[in-house]
Amino acid sequence: MNIDLVASRKWLYLVSGALVAISLVLLAIPPALRPGIEFTAGTTTQIRFRQPVTEEQLRSVYASLDHGEARIQAVSPTEYLIRTRELQVPPGSFTIPATQADQPLGTVGPVPVTAVGSATVGAKGATGKVPLRLLTKAPCDFGGNAAEVDAGTKVDVLQIETSCSDGAHYLVAVPSTSTGGWVRAADTQNYVAAKSNEPAQDQGERTIIENAIRGQLGDFDVLEFATVSPTVSRVAVRNAAIALGVATVFILIYIAIAFASVPSPVRYGTCAVVAMLHDVIVTLGFFSLFGKVFGIEVNLMFVTGLLTVIGFSVHDTIVIYDRIRENIRQAPNASLHENVNAAILQTIARSLNTSLTVLITVASMLALGGASIQSFLLVILIGITAGAYSSIGIAAQLLVSWETGELARLAFWRRAAPAAEQAG
Repeated sequence: MNIDLVASRKWLYLVSGALVAISLVLLAIPPALRPGIEFTAGTTTQIRFRQPVTEEQLRSVYASLDHGEARIQAVSPTEYLIRTRELQVPPGSFTIPATQADQPLGTVGPVPVTAVGSATVGAKGATGKVPLRLLTKAPCDFGGNAAEVDAGTKVDVLQIETSCSDGAHYLVAVPSTSTGGWVRAADTQNYVAAKSNEPAQDQGERTIIENAIRGQLGDFDVLEFATVSPTVSRVAVRNAAIALGVATVFILIYIAIAFASVPSPVRYGTCAVVAMLHDVIVTLGFFSLFGKVFGIEVNLMFVTGLLTVIGFSVHDTIVIYDRIRENIRQAPNASLHENVNAAILQTIARSLNTSLTVLITVASMLALGGASIQSFLLVILIGITAGAYSSIGIAAQLLVSWETGELARLAFWRRAAPAAEQAG
């Protein structure tokens, strides 16, 4: 194709400069980015339902209570870990999770814990003896039989374990006897949750949320309810920033070594880093705008997506650089302008097809939902678009501008010297 894309580089620089300038202005207007709950104080709740509940059902309940920011992580089909912004609760409303040492491993006698319910041993219509098993080490690691009871015996349910591969298990004790152990929930019937005789304490927002969940999704146990700080997330962001700095240095070194056979290999690494920073700034600018207009927050998934975008950006740039290197070997007498233009035309179809494939996939995932990874998908969508443009419009074009001295003429001291000579 007889198209000179390099000749239009000044217009490409103008577009990039405008995007970067707008992004920096947006970032300068407080708040630069709207922090998610990972970067602010919040509340963590871990609950275990009596029956399987989907993540969508639980998210719907929180959204109806104006907690659309809730991050919900499934531990099992019945157990979830939820993090929300800091809830307003009175002192003494927190629940500390029991440690493994606090949980009984097995029992052959009365267990000094409060029953969470009652049930009848033996499935419907079952007769004979039902074994109660010992728990040897970890949950679901059952050993021999602790005892046997007649089918139809009413027992107190002391603990429920839902993570076992063969179904839920109950830790039971037979009232007025020394018999106790673990039994499969499927080998029992008529389970009834225990009711507290004490009046329910008003625990502020915790009570409101728990009542709504219990009313819509059924009964559950609160395993943990605690306030958390953003310290861990800040450390993660700090580590990500350090990783970005280290990666930048190694990108410069790697490209300088990989392209040592072409003139001025350090320029290739420098231009690749400039294009990468362009993508990062533009992505941050878009998220600053989204936060101000749509209330979209940044979280750890955003940081993950940003690091992914950096990888894509450098990858696309190296593909074009590799073609430039081959063109220089094949046509050493041609100008860098001609070799760069040819390299762009030779790789543009590949770059656009690769980027479009990823963008279509990401757009489909955004359209289908995925609220928990929305930030990650948006970063990928914006970053890959910016990266596909910057690899062609910045990284490759800057090589020509550097070679022809255009960048040097932009420097104040280079413009001031001729003016001083004319004045003399």
